[in-house]
Amino acid sequence: MQQIRGLLDAGLTTDIVRRILPFLEHPGEIAVHPRCLPETAALLQEEAERIQRRIDCLARNRDAIRGYLDGIRQHPR
Repeated sequence: MQQIRGLLDAGLTTDIVRRILPFLEHPGEIAVHPRCLPETAALLQEEAERIQRRIDCLARNRDAIRGYLDGIRQHPR
């Protein structure tokens, strides 16, 4: 149950978790299984790309906030 919660907290959809659940044997590990369908692999690839876009966006926002903070600190009132 904790593994499922972790996957959901990481941003995976319930559909993706449902599809990969049969391949999860140990926390942090996905067992390669001959029944793993190409559609599942494609779905996971799309999800990885979606998460990467989110990470990139968050990193840009973080950097912008840090830039604002630097400007505030350099010119205190």
